[in-house]
Amino acid sequence: MDKPLKKKVLIVNGNGPVRDTLASIVEGAGYVPSIAPTGREAIKIVMNSAVDLVLAESYLKDYSGVELKKRIMRISRKTRVIVVNNFSVITSSDDVLRFGASDYIVDQRELVELIRYSLEEKTPVSLPVTDEELKTCLIDTMDILIGLLEVNDPFFSGNSHVTMEYAKSVAEAMELEKDIIDEIIVASLLHDIGKIGVKKEILVEKEELSETDLASIRGHCENGVAILETINFPWKIKPIIMHHHERYDGNGYPSGLKGREIPLGARILSVVDAFAAMTANRPHRSALSKEEALKELHGNVGTQFDPEVVEIFTRVVETKFSHRGVTSRAKVLIVDDEIDYLTLLKLKLANEGFEVDATDNGREALDMIRKDRYDLAIIDVGIPGKTGMDVLREMKQDSGVEDVPVIFLSGMDEVESKVEALHLGAEDYLLKPVNMKELAARARNIIRRDSRRKKTDTGFVNPGVVGDLKNLGLTDIVQTLHLGLKTALVTLKNGDDVAKIFFENGRIKHCSYRDLQGESAFYELLKWENGDFVIEHGIKTKEQTVTMDGMQMLMEGLRRLDEEARDKAY
Repeated sequence: MDKPLKKKVLIVNGNGPVRDTLASIVEGAGYVPSIAPTGREAIKIVMNSAVDLVLAESYLKDYSGVELKKRIMRISRKTRVIVVNNFSVITSSDDVLRFGASDYIVDQRELVELIRYSLEEKTPVSLPVTDEELKTCLIDTMDILIGLLEVNDPFFSGNSHVTMEYAKSVAEAMELEKDIIDEIIVASLLHDIGKIGVKKEILVEKEELSETDLASIRGHCENGVAILETINFPWKIKPIIMHHHERYDGNGYPSGLKGREIPLGARILSVVDAFAAMTANRPHRSALSKEEALKELHGNVGTQFDPEVVEIFTRVVETKFSHRGVTSRAKVLIVDDEIDYLTLLKLKLANEGFEVDATDNGREALDMIRKDRYDLAIIDVGIPGKTGMDVLREMKQDSGVEDVPVIFLSGMDEVESKVEALHLGAEDYLLKPVNMKELAARARNIIRRDSRRKKTDTGFVNPGVVGDLKNLGLTDIVQTLHLGLKTALVTLKNGDDVAKIFFENGRIKHCSYRDLQGESAFYELLKWENGDFVIEHGIKTKEQTVTMDGMQMLMEGLRRLDEEARDKAY
């Protein structure tokens, strides 16, 4: 029978002899001791290894015992922390420890009993883990593991997480059932797993790809499903992964599905994946702005994308993700000599939609800032050599980079350091370990209010899917909405002329143009070759002026146009 693992106790004390004595006592009691002279060192140990109990003095050089306890509890909820008064004196007796100036004496046996009691297995009071909690844990684990695979990729870092957030928000906006939302979340995280079989040089190729290379990339949908084939997921994710590159008009791959033949999750993923790709830098092009990417989506409704999904996603981006894509993805530089913490920061910020570069020293950080234009630098104050303060001082003396905003991170709560940083012009000064969501929110706020950020002048505000009849004619619009069984209002505008066509479940219900209504109005509108259109989904009317089947009416209208053209020819 395997022996039970010994409990691990971390002793945090600024006095070397005291640390050694306490470690000896702890080891003699059957525990595995480790030691740290400062709070910062203790935090490093807890972050990198399993610690069952921390025994810390109340006044360390860099932290108070209470503050250290709070930070450790945030890092590891299962680690118990005991804070005691200063171990200022150890008498010659091996059995006696003196705590603090109060001469409060604790026998070493009492100390051991205190440790033993703190490490006793308590009867759990929490409820059993539910299936829903297990599913959430599984999704979060996949999210982190995939993020770690992408974290050092200059073009795809954070891509799967960002795509998942977009897809989840669209699914929620459509008020889909919880299980279907979970299916879309998991499929979005795993949608590109099949690219593991595509050569990296193909994925980062800057020139036009050969047919062989394109076939390799297109095979990633089927490859992804094959990789996941043996896993019995509690969600139907494989059809979404298989078909997320189908096109609404049936010209996609791998199966050439069209309209509602394509699973809803795949139609959602198709839109958000395209947007995430367009708003990120790629080897062959720079990132598009949010407005440019949305315009591209709207220009391909009914051909590549489901119009209703595009409309809902546009609304989601403008409301929930308005902080993203002010121009392209905001670019952030992280400078920290703790490589594990640096990787964590990089992963989390990439997942929040930032483009992230990183380095572990101040000299290289300055070179990178001068070479590349960053929207924000997040710098650890205590990096060795050229410190964070040194970096900021040199930045402020260089007119080319003096306006790059800086957030400082520090493991030490020192008022003097904070004041100096703010006097130098730092935007913020945060103590480690930082809350990642809070850091991302602060970073976004700083970037948003930074006066040097370019303001777009497109005024891209739209109530639905917008487009030009030159790119998507009325015939195509009718066929697209009929194919998708959509309920929508189509507004057409040509100069001062405005017309409206209402669809219900894919059938034309009401059409109006000037004094005309019904079929006669529709036949006139088929003559329009120029103008703009707006498709607003979910809008209904009580008026019914069209009794003819929509597709029959379209064929009749096209027949009339042909007759008019022949008459003019003669």
